[in-house]
Amino acid sequence: MVIINKFKFSNKNIKVIISCILIIFIIYIYISLFINSNLNTYVVSEIDKKYSSITNSSFKDTLFYTQLNKIITLDDIKISNAHKVIDTTFEVETDTTEEIIEDKNVSNNEIKDYKVYIYNTHDTEKYSLPFVSDYSITPDVKLAAYILKDYLNDLGINAYVETKSINDYLKKHNLDYKGCYDASRSYMKEAIENNDFKIFIDLHRDSVAHKYTLYENNNKKYAKIMFVLTTKHKNYKENQKVVEKLNEMINEKYKGLSRGIMKRNDVIFNQDLSSRAMLIELGGVDNSIEEINNTLEVFASILYKYIKENDL
Repeated sequence: MVIINKFKFSNKNIKVIISCILIIFIIYIYISLFINSNLNTYVVSEIDKKYSSITNSSFKDTLFYTQLNKIITLDDIKISNAHKVIDTTFEVETDTTEEIIEDKNVSNNEIKDYKVYIYNTHDTEKYSLPFVSDYSITPDVKLAAYILKDYLNDLGINAYVETKSINDYLKKHNLDYKGCYDASRSYMKEAIENNDFKIFIDLHRDSVAHKYTLYENNNKKYAKIMFVLTTKHKNYKENQKVVEKLNEMINEKYKGLSRGIMKRNDVIFNQDLSSRAMLIELGGVDNSIEEINNTLEVFASILYKYIKENDL
C-alpha cells in the first residue's frame, strides 16, 4: 500500500504532465512541418552538390532513378519541385528553382514544333510514398507529366509540360482552389494562340482505393488509367472519338489497364478548347511512382501510334 501511494498524483500534477506532453507534441509537429517545407530547397542543393564535380555536362544534366529505370532531366525535377504547396492559403514556395523556371518557360517561337501539351490543373496531387529514391522527391502528377514527356520525346514526339504554377494564378487573381480550372484554361488558351499543339492532356490522380487502380500483367504492376469526358459543350463528340480510340488501343494491348471513360455533363474541363483535349485520371492516391511510370511507358507508345496513324 505504501508503494502504491508513492505513485499517486494530484489533479494538479496530472494537468501539468498532460500539458507538457501536449507542448512536446506541438513542438514535434512544428519542427516536422518546418523541415518538410524547406525540403525541396535542401534536395535541389544536395543534387547540385552531387553533380558539381562532374565535368561531362550531358551526364551532369541527368538524374537517375533506379526504381523507375528511367532518366529524367535534372531541370525538370527542379521545376516539378517548384510547384509544391506550403499551406492552404496558396502561398507560392520560393526557392532556387525560380531562375530555372524562367529559363524553361519557352518562348512562342521555340515551341512551334511541339505536338503534345501536358498540364496539371491540380498540380499538387500526390501519389503514395512520401519520398522517392535517394533524392527525397515527392511523387506527384507534375512529376508524372515530365515522365510522360520524356517517354514521348524518346519516341520522337515533341511534348511540352506547362511550367506555370496554378498557385501563382490563384494568388494573383485572389481565387480559391475552385479556381484551378480558370488557371489551367488561361494557360491552355495561351498555348493554343501561340502554338500548333495537336493533343492536350490534363493529367490528374484519382482518390479511389488501390484495389481499383492497380493492374498487374506478367508480374509487373501498373496504375490503371481512366478518361474523363465532358459532354457539356456542343463539340464533345470530337473529343469522344479520340478517347474512345485511345481507350480501345490500350485495352487491345493490356486488357483491363484502362478503367474506361467517365462522362460528365456538369463541367467542361477546358475540353471545349480543342477537339483533341482530354482529362486523364492516372492511378490513385495509393499507387507508387513505379506503377505510374510503367503505365506512362505504355500510354506513350499508344499515343505515339495514334499520332502516326492520324498523321498529326
